[in-house]
Amino acid sequence: MAQLVLGVGMSHSTMVILDDSLWGEWAAQDSTFAILFDTEGQPVTYAQLAEQAGNRYAQQAMPQHWKEQYATVRRAVARLAADVASASLDVLVIVGDDQLELFSLANMPSLAIFYGDRIVSGLWTSRFATYQRQGRPPSVPLSQQLLRAVEEGYAMDTHREFASAPGFARALLTSLIDQGFDITGLAELPSTDGSAGLGHAYGAVVTQIMGEKPIPIVPVFVNTYFPPNQPTPSRCYDLGLALSQAIEAYPFDLRVGIVASGGLSHFVTDERLDRQLLAALRADSEEQLRSIPRKLLNAGSSEIRNWIAVAAACKHLKLVWDEYIPVYRTPAGTGCGLGFACWS
Repeated sequence: MAQLVLGVGMSHSTMVILDDSLWGEWAAQDSTFAILFDTEGQPVTYAQLAEQAGNRYAQQAMPQHWKEQYATVRRAVARLAADVASASLDVLVIVGDDQLELFSLANMPSLAIFYGDRIVSGLWTSRFATYQRQGRPPSVPLSQQLLRAVEEGYAMDTHREFASAPGFARALLTSLIDQGFDITGLAELPSTDGSAGLGHAYGAVVTQIMGEKPIPIVPVFVNTYFPPNQPTPSRCYDLGLALSQAIEAYPFDLRVGIVASGGLSHFVTDERLDRQLLAALRADSEEQLRSIPRKLLNAGSSEIRNWIAVAAACKHLKLVWDEYIPVYRTPAGTGCGLGFACWS
């Protein structure tokens, strides 16, 4: 029988994959967002956010502070990589979200699993083009150095092929359907022009914590990002329970790990929300995790749904460590609450 032996939570922000010397350049985009969401879940402009913040975050949005935070980030990532290596995994289930990299608004499944033989990453340049076609505001010009670092950090510099576990993935899909989840199954990449593939939520896991030895992956997609068909926090908790049951029911001996990719709060850093989640994880509180306020799970903060699912899947394991770094990229309070955690 398969065993779920390791759980991981990992932010996949650019603040994880970019050297701190590039954080300031990336932060210049924040003021171009047409809409941000404040810590009450209300839509605001960057100017409104800056007016609300005053000088509250000015000292934290400084290169010297970023340097210290980046050092903490790299230690946390290295620790996760060591945990993955020592677990001797046969397969890694990655619970992430797609942001117009594989899917489009023409077809955005609420939940999906890829069970095909060939898993290929998408291209970062195609992701930007897709956002522009959807009417997203253009970003400020970025240096070639930064773009190259982003593309490589997300494994989206070229079509990289990842090891797959099609039989196991299909068994998970079947089990989830038997447990009452109407989940989309993908046997092939739904690309019309050859550019689509797995996005940054999956590539970051591969480049940051996978190590030199490829581990077959099973991509699980949760539509955290795009209304109106986002699963509720409670449904995400149910998904985690069902994934655990599906893994444990697999009849062959496999050591399985599961990763929550994304979060925590962004593009406005919300320490209160992040610490609420972390407190619920440490207490292993089903009630608190199911009741994370939906109104706060907007934009990148929506990826907290992935953490809720993985926490539920890991109920039989112990949260052995976690790390939290609230990054403020601008004095207005934009940034990302970076979270890292391990269950074993």
